[in-house]
Amino acid sequence: MRQSDRTVAQHPVRLVAERTGLSPHVLRVWERRYQVVAPERSAGGQRLYSDADIERLRLLGLATQAGRNISQLVALPNEQLLDLLRADEDAERRARPGGTPVGSGVMAEEGDAAVARLMEAVEALDGPALAGGLRQAVATFGMHGAIDAVIHPLLVEIGERWHDGDLTPPHEHFATATVRRVLDGLVHELGAGTGTRPRILVATPAGQRHELGALLVAATAAALGWRVTYLGADLPVSDIAAAAETAGAQVVALSVVYPTDDPLLAADLHRLGMRLQGSRTLLLGGSGAPAYLASLPASTGVISGDLATLRATLQRLGGR
Repeated sequence: MRQSDRTVAQHPVRLVAERTGLSPHVLRVWERRYQVVAPERSAGGQRLYSDADIERLRLLGLATQAGRNISQLVALPNEQLLDLLRADEDAERRARPGGTPVGSGVMAEEGDAAVARLMEAVEALDGPALAGGLRQAVATFGMHGAIDAVIHPLLVEIGERWHDGDLTPPHEHFATATVRRVLDGLVHELGAGTGTRPRILVATPAGQRHELGALLVAATAAALGWRVTYLGADLPVSDIAAAAETAGAQVVALSVVYPTDDPLLAADLHRLGMRLQGSRTLLLGGSGAPAYLASLPASTGVISGDLATLRATLQRLGGR
């Protein structure tokens, strides 16, 4: 049976953003968090939306602009959304000037708005705006809150848009360099002072050139009171092990993104696990980590999880 024209997925995310007034970041957050629509993928991996998707997103966008919370709207069919919009228009005509009601998802919505502003800075290659916005997020939400509500979503957004072809390699490199510089500074500030802090070494193994996840691990550990030795990306595991010994690190944390089927990486991780076994804990995280867990010695103390799991593990291992 042939699809109707309204349900054929054919529009890229940039066109959808133009027609709905919603930023690509908001679109992705709504899809991931609330499953508002389910775009298809092109052969090259780009998200594609139908006319029906655009209409649905446009109505939801208008309803949220009127002050309603997206979490309260996602279950409503389009007909009810239209009724709400008409009622809101009538109320606006009769209303006196006043404040906009704030829903229960204030922190998440403020974080989403901050990410949207930061993505504008990325697109404009505006380093001061991006760096200043990141530091403002930390001042507003605290380190852990900024990581959860702003920095991690920003990095996910950058990665997804780069993968979809909506962000050029220069933009991705610019964003990575700026985020690295800001997080490096925050890690240094958090690690200032003396004391017997537990030590953690953070890196990515050879072939893993995307280091933003590792930077998040470093910032999270520093905020928990760990003394961080950050090595960066794409290092042989023999060098990582030697550096851990030199630095006296109790924990070695590696970020693995993709590919998920690299036999050389699997062998490298096995060798590293064997070398660290009994002396140091190896933490393996990132979207590609689950594919390599079977390559590691069972007694190495490996975990794979989200930032909340990472925090709990580091607190258990010695952070505050």
